Amino acid sequence: MAQKHAVSTADGYANHFERRPENDLFGGLIPQVIDATTVRERTVGDLKVFRIPDLFSGRDEIFIGFGRPNAYLVVPNGKGGYQKFAGKSLKRAPSVVEETKDFAQSGLIIRLKGLPPEAAEKIREAMQHFHGQKFWTCVNACMRVMERAGFKSGKRSLTKRYWPYSLFTSLVKAGLTYDGKKVEFEVIRTTPDRTEKYALRIIGAEVTTFCRHTTRNLEVKAKTSKVSRLILGVINLPSRLIGGGKQKTPHVIAPVAPPLPDAAFESGYQVRVSEANAFGAILRLFWGAHNLFEGTQQRVDVTHYLTGNLKAFPMEKPNLATRLKKAFLFSRPVIKLIRLILVPRYAEVGTRDERDIHSMLRTHSAAQPNKYNLVLLGNKLESRFVLARITSGAKLVDWILSKHVLMSGYAEHVMFAGEIWKDEAGVIHVNRNSGTYQPTEEQLDAVVEFLKALFPHFTIVKDDI
Repeated sequence: MAQKHAVSTADGYANHFERRPENDLFGGLIPQVIDATTVRERTVGDLKVFRIPDLFSGRDEIFIGFGRPNAYLVVPNGKGGYQKFAGKSLKRAPSVVEETKDFAQSGLIIRLKGLPPEAAEKIREAMQHFHGQKFWTCVNACMRVMERAGFKSGKRSLTKRYWPYSLFTSLVKAGLTYDGKKVEFEVIRTTPDRTEKYALRIIGAEVTTFCRHTTRNLEVKAKTSKVSRLILGVINLPSRLIGGGKQKTPHVIAPVAPPLPDAAFESGYQVRVSEANAFGAILRLFWGAHNLFEGTQQRVDVTHYLTGNLKAFPMEKPNLATRLKKAFLFSRPVIKLIRLILVPRYAEVGTRDERDIHSMLRTHSAAQPNKYNLVLLGNKLESRFVLARITSGAKLVDWILSKHVLMSGYAEHVMFAGEIWKDEAGVIHVNRNSGTYQPTEEQLDAVVEFLKALFPHFTIVKDDI
């Protein structure tokens, strides 16, 4: 069982959750997603749900949920609990207002913040207005409630929004207003799937809506109709032949390190995340996310700690495998081509402080390995640290796309290369595991001292390879 760390309820969350940038579908970037995957998912029928008090500490939250495949709207009921508005797609049943009993569907959640007290009452009134009416999609039902209550997003009317992921991207990019004033919101992920992968699953659920409900109707009729049983058998034949069917995949709840204690944190770290081109965004759907996370700072002079530049493949007498890597697999033309596809540009996340950086790092454990390759580049004026997450049990493509030489792009001024990770106690570990650049033990000692100066509120230790 993953350890949970209680925090101040000032931010409205029941526990401490890590926060980091994540990719939207097709390569866009959401600057901050709250990773709430330590909240336990429960299975109820075909749905994954979570307890609202496991996520939020208060009883006054308003949020839009994007499950798979259902979208819904939750608002305080005015009596210490929550009520939900949910529609049924294809007009197959009336929309309903019902008590949540403290449960909501797991997935992506948009938590609305800073709304005036009367907003909840207006939403409840709008929910009652549309209660019992039928709509083509559950999204459209919820958005009619939102617009009637005084919300808008972009130039397009919310009443013309029909699809979950289209609405989600509109809210993230165009924002949301209430009575003409901008509404602040946070994106929360309670599903273990990263945002990009979950978005693809939502779209898959959207396009199969009609077939899914047809199958359900046939399952009911098959109890008394031979024709329905025959049709259902034909529909299910492909999945039977390939061993398909519903399978439960165990969800290992990832541990989360405690947050840094309150302090006067250093700031001024400029953070950005690599974005793929259009072709690379398609490849990501098959290969997974392979972002480069880059931080730049000018406060601490790296040359006070490290001098000289590391060279890629520095061996005087390289073996055959190393020669093949240098000449072919990781040659300059190959690295340049890969970077043109996967790292043609960066999306600016903005200026962050120590606590933000600490929270962005995934917690590493034996159950959920989360190490990063680290490349440090710099000169007297500026230093850059580049991180790429190492995929556990990596396939060949994962191994290639997290290599130090791909991260550096054969840049000059490579000061250090190794691995870095955050353990369950929040301690940062660094080693010199880089077959490409092969830093020395002395350089490892120096980079640890540099990182301690750069992040004075971190606990940083060196680790053996």
